Amino acid sequence: MNIKKTAVKSALVVAALTAAVSAKDYSGAELYTNETWMYGKFEARMQMAAGSGTVSSMFLYHNDSYLGGNEPWVEVDIEILGKNPSSFQSNIITGFGPGDGQPDRKVTSEKHHAINPASNQSFHTYGMEWTPDYVAWILDGKVVRKTVKGQGDNNQVQDLGKKPQGLRFNLWSHEDAGWVGAWNDNILPVYQFINWVKVYEYKPGQGDNGSDFKLLWTDNFDTFDNNRWSKGDWTFDGNRVDISPSNIFTKDGMAIIALTKKGQEGFNGQVPKDTESAPASSSSTPVSSSSSVTASSSSAVASSSSQFVPPSSSSETNAIHGIRTTPTITKEHRGLVNAKGAKVNPNGHKRYRVNFEY
Repeated sequence: MNIKKTAVKSALVVAALTAAVSAKDYSGAELYTNETWMYGKFEARMQMAAGSGTVSSMFLYHNDSYLGGNEPWVEVDIEILGKNPSSFQSNIITGFGPGDGQPDRKVTSEKHHAINPASNQSFHTYGMEWTPDYVAWILDGKVVRKTVKGQGDNNQVQDLGKKPQGLRFNLWSHEDAGWVGAWNDNILPVYQFINWVKVYEYKPGQGDNGSDFKLLWTDNFDTFDNNRWSKGDWTFDGNRVDISPSNIFTKDGMAIIALTKKGQEGFNGQVPKDTESAPASSSSTPVSSSSSVTASSSSAVASSSSQFVPPSSSSETNAIHGIRTTPTITKEHRGLVNAKGAKVNPNGHKRYRVNFEY
């Protein structure tokens, strides 16, 4: 092997990837937990970002979903599509991504839910409950959707139980105007504000106040906890922004995720006031993940307050998240990574393209 020639080739590949990333005109951000869990409850008090062309989210994700083939895809979403900040999209993604000669076999189940006041005008408490029996989405203490195992769910609840998931938040812009709305960078900068996050362990009948969920930790973001959180540093096909660690901050007891023009990363504005006080932070307790948890029914009851008409094109377009191609600029050289930031094999990266159908 010609070591010198190989080293030069590797350097050129890294340079090309870096140049491709730097060509993008905008910077977004992604915040994600270092830990993953098998079942649980996840809450966040947030004022979301909004503006046509943007996506502001909170979601659960199995870090190896991107591998495809026989590796299961496991994901639960809350997404604000910037063209309509008065609603959020809930979604479960299961099945298998493309890989090892297999086609894309993912299953999705999108629904839309009204938010009043609009998500970018007021703080709301968003929650997801994930158990062996159901997944529920909760807005300001009220269950707005509940997908129950075996009740027309296409085995999605059962399939979610194949792998643990971590908690993530991101803010970016998709190039598909049919899904998120037409882009106009005059809206920039825009921000997602997170007052606090709570993570609960799934403990059937042994949780807080007799529930099935026991509080593990609370973060009110007085400081940034590097032991608990990491910041994304990648990009992917269909995304008009680079995911940059320079667009995540803490200020005045708030985590801030920004979408800005390239070179204008940062936050110098006024942090909005939340009418609800932030709870006290608590330290994290490691959780052992297990898929053999005893099934239990929830104390929450699904309900719907109104008939809501979703955005007309949300289920008719394909959002191509593709692969992320940014070499890391912080802790290590990550090389090629997929749409969620996990490493992929550069020799076969094209098979890791991700096709979400909305």
